[in-house]
Amino acid sequence: MADFELKVGPVEACKIDYSKSIEELTAYYDDLAKKIAGGQPELANGEFMQLGYALDFLDLVKRVFNMDLNFEETEIPKLDQIIAALSQAILTKKIPPEAGGDIMKKASGFLSVVIWRNIGGGFISSNIGYGVNINGTNAFVYNRIGRRLQGDASCDVTSFYEELKKL
Repeated sequence: MADFELKVGPVEACKIDYSKSIEELTAYYDDLAKKIAGGQPELANGEFMQLGYALDFLDLVKRVFNMDLNFEETEIPKLDQIIAALSQAILTKKIPPEAGGDIMKKASGFLSVVIWRNIGGGFISSNIGYGVNINGTNAFVYNRIGRRLQGDASCDVTSFYEELKKL
């Protein structure tokens, strides 16, 4: 069996103002995407990607569940229900397993933005996915969402979020 080594990049302070409305964050994202496409690739970073995934997740939830979410922490119980439903759909093959990776990225982006908006912290990237850093503790949002989508009910989002609030 090969040794496993977790490699985590340096913590980066969040550069995006998450206190803005969804409309303002969408406009910010769209403007930055135009700048990146127009020859400023240095503006593309993991935090920018997470915001994009979060906005995609809002769209997915609107289309699939006919629900409007926002980035307030009051949405965490709803997120748990949505992830459980998506997990069940993946496990029963109503959603192709290959779509699970895309869903995982989008849900992880959403949860990361909710954390940054309501708890604070910084952005981290690693060889096991993106996450957040809160007061020196790395929390791998991507892996938590992934395990929950694969059917691990112990990886609920609500308890994870509550633990992060204690840091």
